Amino acid sequence: MSEEVKEVAVEKLITKQTFREKIWVHMAKEKLASPYRSLCNRIPCFLGSTDATKRLMELDEFKDAKLLMISPDKPQKSVILRSLLKEKEVLVPRPRLLSGLFLHVKNASGLPNEETKKAVTRHNIKQIETPVGYDAKDLKVDMVVLGSLCVNKSGCRIGDGEGFADLEYVILSKMKAVNEKTVVVTTVHDCQILDDLPNDLFGPHDVPVDIIVTPTQTIVVNPKSNKPTEIIWSMISKRRLESIPVLSEIKQNDEKDGNNLTLKEEDSDVESISQEKLRINQIISKLQPKVNRKKPIEDNILKENQKSKDVRRKPYPRKQKIQKVKDENEENNENINKNEIDKSPAPTKSKKPRQRTQVIRNANVEFSLKLSNIASTVRVRDLKSALHERGVKPSNITWRGQRGFCYLHFGKLRKRQSPDSKEQPEPVQVDSIVANLRELRIGETDAQQAVENSFIVVEPAEPVTRIEVTDVTAV
Repeated sequence: MSEEVKEVAVEKLITKQTFREKIWVHMAKEKLASPYRSLCNRIPCFLGSTDATKRLMELDEFKDAKLLMISPDKPQKSVILRSLLKEKEVLVPRPRLLSGLFLHVKNASGLPNEETKKAVTRHNIKQIETPVGYDAKDLKVDMVVLGSLCVNKSGCRIGDGEGFADLEYVILSKMKAVNEKTVVVTTVHDCQILDDLPNDLFGPHDVPVDIIVTPTQTIVVNPKSNKPTEIIWSMISKRRLESIPVLSEIKQNDEKDGNNLTLKEEDSDVESISQEKLRINQIISKLQPKVNRKKPIEDNILKENQKSKDVRRKPYPRKQKIQKVKDENEENNENINKNEIDKSPAPTKSKKPRQRTQVIRNANVEFSLKLSNIASTVRVRDLKSALHERGVKPSNITWRGQRGFCYLHFGKLRKRQSPDSKEQPEPVQVDSIVANLRELRIGETDAQQAVENSFIVVEPAEPVTRIEVTDVTAV
């Protein structure tokens, strides 16, 4: 009886995360992924991804497709590039759907090769992009290409655990951009196809694939599985709803239709479990050593440049001690006979203990303001431009945008006055600055501005010391 209980307990422990760890550890041990990119908590950039892309382009479904939705994962980068070169149009999802939905990259065959390569990256796609929102019409996607951690031959797919690929497909389905005839393809390594991946782990929200492409084979799933068409709101937490503006817009439209939508009661999203990610990262870091990205200089290049200049950068010279300027009295005494100099032994110098530097509080700071509720995508340059538009000029900024807050330090106002003037500097008006910062938004789109409670929270704070500050004059 006890053995049966143990077997049941072991079966309960088998989850999607179990197979994710299995693939990450296996690919790290066998060195089947790019050594320049960590495997932990992401779609692996497997070796041979370009060969899988070439095999994908041989499919009739790819040749007939005009518009493709391709995930911006690292192994699908070559799929985006070659699709653009084949005069295809590509839909690229925005990172984590924070600043919008999709970017429509139109035909890039007329662009130079360098500009086409830049269009693949997320940050340099502005040349030929067109933002696509939830209200877009006449949008028809012929093929969807997803990145996967592992799949089975039945078409069941496991991603990185964030759930954005499934959410993006359902949103396209609600936009009537995809249907049952839309082909879903994934490119993976051969080791990522698992025969022991049970179908019971997958629910109605998971998107299955129709074709599996590897560097050596192409697997057509038969029969095809049903794909989700509606958002299951009971699996969406309140935190995720607030972080993705598109979801709030869809929820409002569904509520107008009279649907009763209830969110997940407990916030158990995988992305919020930091301890689990830390544990996996420690395991993968031991199996996947860091690789120096600097390219080694070849011997023939060194020999050619040995006569003129060395290619390698020379180390910085050590700081030389500054010698004191000799006084006139010392110059006059240079001619003194050396025999007359006292030959008594020089006294030994006792080493003085090193004095610790004390942090001095900035006396020029009159007061500080704390700005919170800052999105993780906001940069300090966005804050500076927003403050400049409202006429707020702090003396220093302590930026902690990755943690959702920052500090603005203000000094005393000083008028232009003569050196002999004894007038005291005027104090800064706190109320006027707080009023200028009322209902402040930083770096948000129109979709994000429609969400409630998205204003920056402004509250007074004490001047912060021992924290690095950002120069306001820097761009």
